[in-house]
Amino acid sequence: MELSAPMTYLLVMGSLALSVLFTLGWALSRLLRWLASGLPVGSGKARRKPARRSGASRQAATAKASRGSRAKPKAGHKPPREPWRITRRLAEWRSSTALALVAAPTYLVARLVEHGMSYRPPHSVPSGFTSLVIGLGWLAAGLILLALVHRLAAWRCR
Repeated sequence: MELSAPMTYLLVMGSLALSVLFTLGWALSRLLRWLASGLPVGSGKARRKPARRSGASRQAATAKASRGSRAKPKAGHKPPREPWRITRRLAEWRSSTALALVAAPTYLVARLVEHGMSYRPPHSVPSGFTSLVIGLGWLAAGLILLALVHRLAAWRCR
């Protein structure tokens, strides 16, 4: 089986573009994670230790806590429930954002290549390329949805 010159060009340039997009997506993911770790709203790494209390304030806090434990809970107030097991698993899975950051630009570049190939002299896209782009689009959409669900699960497990 012999490949034509345009198909060889598409394979070589596509693999080059894929490797560049993967590298940039990985670097962007690491940069965003590094920036998010420095924010006080982020994960537990950025939290500071509480300030030391003096003896009088410590005794007052202990007295308030002992009074609060004897008080009856409100009738309508329920303690927060523990997250489900699947929610905890989704919160631990951190690679969904990085995969979404790689798949979305890859889909956009493939869509741009398809648009550009339709205006070349033969005016036709190779067979199967359109279905490949559609499948890549659905994959990117699914990974973006999974990354959003991961963020929601991580927020719930905090």
